Amino acid sequence: MRLRSTAGAPPQLTPGGVAASRPRTRDSKGFARLAVEHGFLAEADVARIEAHARTEGLALHDAAVDLGLLDSEDAAMLAALQGGFALLPVGDPRIDPLVAAAFDPADPYAVKIRTIRSKMRAIARNGDPAALKLAVLSIEAGDEGAIMAANLAVVMAQMDGPTMAVDVDMDRPSLDRLFRVANKAGLAEQLIGSAALLPAAKTPVEGLWLMTAGRASGSASSLVTRGPLAETASGWGLKDMTMLFYLAQRKGEQTPYGSILSGFDAVTLIVRRGDTAIADMRRVIDDLDRHSVPIAGTVIA
Repeated sequence: MRLRSTAGAPPQLTPGGVAASRPRTRDSKGFARLAVEHGFLAEADVARIEAHARTEGLALHDAAVDLGLLDSEDAAMLAALQGGFALLPVGDPRIDPLVAAAFDPADPYAVKIRTIRSKMRAIARNGDPAALKLAVLSIEAGDEGAIMAANLAVVMAQMDGPTMAVDVDMDRPSLDRLFRVANKAGLAEQLIGSAALLPAAKTPVEGLWLMTAGRASGSASSLVTRGPLAETASGWGLKDMTMLFYLAQRKGEQTPYGSILSGFDAVTLIVRRGDTAIADMRRVIDDLDRHSVPIAGTVIA
């Protein structure tokens, strides 16, 4: 696989060049009230948390975690509901409504996606937390894989800072449609060396960029299978940005995902009951295991 220097990357993608996120306030209610309303805490816990916060000089969410009444992920979500996430207004035409996490962090699907993110980061604990290379690999799962990857990219941007989503599904690109970004130039052009600058577009979601699949030719598709994608991405110069790659296998394919995803910090598989062949799933898992690719789990769509 070809490595390319990106000294000419857009300034917003270079270290120190990412514009600061300015979250919109979604809910001005107090942290404790939100925690009770959403079922995370009992009314009786609130006074105890407030007293501990005063005594120890802690913020309420830190006090709740310190007392063992909330885990850090739940506390982060509740802090986000207070206004910590940059959200889009419901109905914003710049992004597909299926990307629910961009509009409402309390949406049940967004909650599930945050659980997936948490598991992936736990598996990737030995990597650089500010620059992880993560992947979603759909195994005959249809559109559900792309929808999950899009929502996961949003959650990562909300909770982890600057994030790059990369659509590696060159045969049937989909992230461009979900984020409503023109698929004029993307990963295909980057791999064959025809992109003057890193072909990444800023999405409507604060802190989230997308590299579309691009207009793949046979040569571009073959480049993906020639070596570790992590090594290629390391040549893009994005040192302080988490990257999420979306890949998809379809029936009859024998793509060597173990070598492609070698060096990644964590991979989540998504399958669909009744459609994903057990033998195909087993082959992919065995291939990833042979190349020591950490698997964070399997999601059944």
